[in-house]
Amino acid sequence: MPENKKENPHEGHRQRVKNRFLKHGLESFEDHQVLEALLFYSVPKKDTNELAHLLLKTYGSIDKVFEADYDDLIKIKGVGENTASLIKFFQMLSKRYVYSTFVHDGAIRLNEPKILMNYCRTLFKGEKKEIIYAIALDDELYLIDKMKINSGEPNRVEVPFRNLTEFAIKCNCTRMVIAHNHPNGPMIPSRADIHSTSSVADQLSSVDVELVDHIVVGKNGATSIRERNPDDVNAWRNQNGFF
Repeated sequence: MPENKKENPHEGHRQRVKNRFLKHGLESFEDHQVLEALLFYSVPKKDTNELAHLLLKTYGSIDKVFEADYDDLIKIKGVGENTASLIKFFQMLSKRYVYSTFVHDGAIRLNEPKILMNYCRTLFKGEKKEIIYAIALDDELYLIDKMKINSGEPNRVEVPFRNLTEFAIKCNCTRMVIAHNHPNGPMIPSRADIHSTSSVADQLSSVDVELVDHIVVGKNGATSIRERNPDDVNAWRNQNGFF
């Protein structure tokens, strides 16, 4: 006679959760329930409710759970390699999905301040250090390429002008945006940010590249330094604007 398979006592609950999701989506789910359901795929035969609560208690919010480092996650009791990998995969997949929404007909055009700021926010999602990106554009503000040109401490990073100009020459671009983040602070530009914008504009001008904008990404949004300082003639060569 065939051996009796041991039933999973949580199978009925899991199926009910899946049916609820398929019927109503995640709108009626609380954060711990979202995590509980996600962990079904890395913890096959155990109750994941307790682990979901533990993750939220440890990191404070669901977004911080997904932004947690892999090495930190696997130190939590009940979180093994499969669960830590799943959480990081989901976070990176979400970032890839948001990034893909900017692609139209195989190209990305950053021709409006709102589009540009939203695009820059995707670049820094989950980053804990201050980072500077250079974004190379053509005459019509289509994306040519992007590159992380430097990273530093949470509250300080320098602009490497040599890396910036080498990237501009490599891309053969005519316009460029620089963007950096304040991972632990607001999206308000500092005095140093505003000063560095003029320096970057001068540096790019030496290789015939026009600085379109400098975007600062904070915890709760993004700011265009060009919009905040439209009369800074040292930074903006085209006074009529780009957008």
